Amino acid sequence: MNKKLYYTGITLLIIFIVFYSIVGVSMEDDSFLTIRLALEWTTRFVLPWIFLYWFIQLVKKIK
Repeated sequence: MNKKLYYTGITLLIIFIVFYSIVGVSMEDDSFLTIRLALEWTTRFVLPWIFLYWFIQLVKKIK
């Protein structure tokens, strides 16, 4: 379980950095907007999958 959590965290960090780099190249002048868009994307698309994974693990543990 600890390895899965570790690899998930590293994967999310890499995805965040790649997304930040892509958006940062297209919008070099407004770094605050870039950070805001990267955080918004992360919370909208990545965090629900993490919570779903945790919920599934909780349901399996309860059974």
